Amino acid sequence: MRNRLTSGLLPRLAVTAALLGVLPSLVGAWDEDRVQSQIQPYIGAWGGLYLVDRQDLNTMIPGTPNDFFASALPAAGLSLGVAYSRVHVGINGGYQLIDGDYGPRTVKDTLKKVSPPAIITWYTRSFYYRYQVIPLDINIDVALLPNRYPVNLLLGGSVGIALVGMQLPIQTTFHQDDSLHTTYTTHTNDWNYNNFLLATGFVGARINLASRLNLEGQIGYRILRSDEVELGHGKQLQQQYETTRLDSTDAVSAVSTTNIPVSLSSVYLRADIRWTFASEAEKDVDRSAARSKEMTERLAMMPRGRISD
Repeated sequence: MRNRLTSGLLPRLAVTAALLGVLPSLVGAWDEDRVQSQIQPYIGAWGGLYLVDRQDLNTMIPGTPNDFFASALPAAGLSLGVAYSRVHVGINGGYQLIDGDYGPRTVKDTLKKVSPPAIITWYTRSFYYRYQVIPLDINIDVALLPNRYPVNLLLGGSVGIALVGMQLPIQTTFHQDDSLHTTYTTHTNDWNYNNFLLATGFVGARINLASRLNLEGQIGYRILRSDEVELGHGKQLQQQYETTRLDSTDAVSAVSTTNIPVSLSSVYLRADIRWTFASEAEKDVDRSAARSKEMTERLAMMPRGRISD
């Protein structure tokens, strides 16, 4: 009895295992063909108004007033991507306008705020204090309703990098080593670019303006931050976080520093307009319809006698 049960069960298990092993490849191939046939490329343009957290910018250079930088800046760009069912995935590139002006006032400061440690002299009247943002990210947004609805609700987000160029109003830095030798570095107020983390999360709506044209609106939050700021000449801005003093003389024996983080993160509003191209499946339907129409027209032009023959 036991041998018969085993002999009947093992072949069934072997067949089941073989089917389960083949099934993923069959389903994967079917899904891949289906997805490829229904993918729709799109191209679009976008524009938005981005609020900016100015706190780190104001504290980076002493004497910067709270209203020196704008609290909101426009940005615009282009997008390329693909649509599949209710999902849009794309790449966005753009530009956010330059903000800032000549340094807010003349300041001389001796804080050790560069790496390697150095003494900084600011001459902010003659140097610009400005920044600009060049964002590049990958986005995904999902429609909550079927595509046949003229107005759809969206959830989405993006992740990428932003090149943030800065002109810092620092004219001279100098450093004294242990032998009291002083090394001077003169800065020319050039643009120095830093890689900022860029990420967004948003809710929105999509309006179908035409069969292949839609308008998308977003309201969300943009994360735009970096852990360090390049000053040029291989130096980074730093700040003191700990000072070690000698007990007997109260003299400073060591100063610990850390990079200055900068966050420009805040909420934003944005609008996208996109043109979606036909998928391969739609093109096949159009080609079949065109061939059927052509065949019907040919049959209609043939003499009745030849048709009856």
